[in-house]
Amino acid sequence: MKSKVMRMRYTITATAAAVLLCSSIFSGCGLAESANAGEVTLLNVSDMFSARDREIGYDESECVRIVLQGSTAQADSPNVTIEGNVVTVAAEGSYLISGSLQGRLVVEADKSDKIHLILDGADISCENSAALYVQQAGKVFVTTAADSENSFRTVGEYEAIDSHNIDGAVYARDDITFNGEGSLKVSSDVGHGIVCKNDLVIAGGDYEIAAGRHGLQGKDSVRIANGNLVIRAGTDGIHSGNDEDDTVGFTYIEGGSLTITAGDDGIHSDTRLVVAGGSIQVNESYEGLEGASIEIVDGEIVVYAEDDGLNAAGGNDGSGGEAREGEGEGGGRGDFGDFGKNPFAASADNAIIISGGKITVNADGDGIDSNGGLYVNAGEIVVFGPVNGGNGALDSSGEAVIRGGSVIALGASQMAENFGADSEQCSILVSVSGMQAAGTTVELRDSSGEVLMSCVSPKAYNSAVFSCGDIQVGQTYTAVMGQETVEVEMTDTIYGSGMRFGPGGGFGGEHKRPERKPMPLQ
Repeated sequence: MKSKVMRMRYTITATAAAVLLCSSIFSGCGLAESANAGEVTLLNVSDMFSARDREIGYDESECVRIVLQGSTAQADSPNVTIEGNVVTVAAEGSYLISGSLQGRLVVEADKSDKIHLILDGADISCENSAALYVQQAGKVFVTTAADSENSFRTVGEYEAIDSHNIDGAVYARDDITFNGEGSLKVSSDVGHGIVCKNDLVIAGGDYEIAAGRHGLQGKDSVRIANGNLVIRAGTDGIHSGNDEDDTVGFTYIEGGSLTITAGDDGIHSDTRLVVAGGSIQVNESYEGLEGASIEIVDGEIVVYAEDDGLNAAGGNDGSGGEAREGEGEGGGRGDFGDFGKNPFAASADNAIIISGGKITVNADGDGIDSNGGLYVNAGEIVVFGPVNGGNGALDSSGEAVIRGGSVIALGASQMAENFGADSEQCSILVSVSGMQAAGTTVELRDSSGEVLMSCVSPKAYNSAVFSCGDIQVGQTYTAVMGQETVEVEMTDTIYGSGMRFGPGGGFGGEHKRPERKPMPLQ
């Protein structure tokens, strides 16, 4: 059921201004330094996307034409070799591709070569390997021509064709950028959709991605500037992670529209997940958005999750798809199997920092869960949290601080948490004895009866957190929760402290990792 905020008088519109506190958000400055300050440390946009990433123009007269013809192709250039149904681009230049091929398109150029592939009605289907394989290049740009429809598809299990573990319908060993004004469908029944072993950039275009494993996977990063993406994935919708270098493995989203259905995480980053704009809708996931840190500056985000909605945890916390399949059920969250370690200890490497945007979370586990600090500086946040008492709508192992914005967080009362005493904005945590039915209205009223905050909950609840700039110390408020009311006299910034058992929401959670099976393609 889609949630809907009916009335929200207190509204802050945040700009996606980049605050550069370090030379890089991924090196030269520890996460703990920025997280403890509750600051967002974004790179300037120009550092994320080059002018050429966004460039979609091309001159047909200067392009090499490649016409795909079923089991072979035709091209009049020494830079293109055709051996049966394998078409190989071997040198820098622009290549205009059309037609259908039951085979493989390969880029095997010099390490410094820039390759521009323009898809204008190109349909490539490959059995047992990648439909597009970037074996080597300086960088590859894939542009969909205006109004064109294109596709890359892998059918069947992957078989080795060289020493590299090719496991995606698109597999790039070097940087690759997708842009354009057309559409591209990418599908793989048992593998990934698009895999990049360096930086994967989406800068425009329309995409439908269906994969038995990850939808998009970038080893160093996944960066999205624009475009419309519909992703259906058996494991993570978007996955970024590098086991060899913890300064990369990040995700940066600046714009575009993403609709994700995932068997595991909607979006997963081993390091930082930064949302600076755009629209993200995670319709189905085990965990919605997960990273070592999550930093939200702007955008509209709606998340549905079987477990945590937003989760700041270590990259190897047991989520994130097949990279951790050997760790067993549960993945270690709140698990006492690692004897001698405190599973509820806060981590200086983890934080959730929200400085703008509109965020709606509907989660059966913790709604917003940080294994370190939780900081809200601005934005509009609504959390429909767990019905079970083993999790909370808000959960942080470290400090929880609110300085601005508006928050309504509903859930079960047993593990309910409020923001902490270091907060600069007032926050109220109240509970009632009985669970209130789904579909009932939640309101916060001032002493004159004016409704300051309101929403309709799609789930049962008996606990609520309210915070907005209209709540002031020395005033009296009424929380209306379904059929019950609670009178609140604000004698201090924080009313109601709740329980604080750290990551995982304590001892009562019933969630287990889902069995990962390839998602059927439709």
